[in-house]
Amino acid sequence: MALKSIWSAKGYIFIGLISYVIFVVLTAPLEFIWPKIQPKLGPLPVQVQSITGSLWQGQAQIQAPQVGKVSANWDVQVSDLFTGQLTVLLTATGKELKFSGQVSTDGEQVVIADSTGFMSSRYLKPLLRQGRANLEGDFELSGFNSRITLSDKQVHSAEGRLVFSGGDVGFPIDGKKIRAELPILIGTISKPSDNVDLEITDTDGKSIGSGYIQPDGWAGMVMRRRLLDLLGQKWPADVGEDAIIFEVSQKIL
Repeated sequence: MALKSIWSAKGYIFIGLISYVIFVVLTAPLEFIWPKIQPKLGPLPVQVQSITGSLWQGQAQIQAPQVGKVSANWDVQVSDLFTGQLTVLLTATGKELKFSGQVSTDGEQVVIADSTGFMSSRYLKPLLRQGRANLEGDFELSGFNSRITLSDKQVHSAEGRLVFSGGDVGFPIDGKKIRAELPILIGTISKPSDNVDLEITDTDGKSIGSGYIQPDGWAGMVMRRRLLDLLGQKWPADVGEDAIIFEVSQKIL
């Protein structure tokens, strides 16, 4: 009986020791840990300018390509660590840019859940410039969920809703620059095949255009003649309202 009690006590001691180690690692100051970890990580997709707090709860200032300076805050859900899962409540904020959601990983895949976001149309300017177009307004993301594998960096699922606030738009038609006011538009994110698709409709559910991101990082956007009807403009050719009148593409990832 005494031997059984000793082994039982050892089990509690082991669990206590593991919990203590996890606690120490999570609460250690990042200002002390990061300089030792960073050289072993190799090239990163972003530049970390400063980092404070702990692995448990921390903040970082990073410089990201095509986005600029971003402030990130995270809060690790400790209970998930005992199941081999790392779950983080993440908030990232930049200039006219924000993302908030839950990000989880088991080392093989990343799952983004219940995410929201905000983005100014200024980030679309490099893509629109190819078609000599411009757009003003903001985008709001809601209910975004996605699953990405780390080994091949492929998106396996994606869903969400994107709402455009409305704003000024300009694009060429038959050699002339058209300027008008866009109404509120609604985008539905899905992944029916290899590409992540964005179907754009008006508030009545009629298709205005669509966008996509390919696995190789190329993105594109097309607009249909129905868009001109919303803007009170006419297309010089006699084509149906679903005909494509504007198309651009660019590598963004």
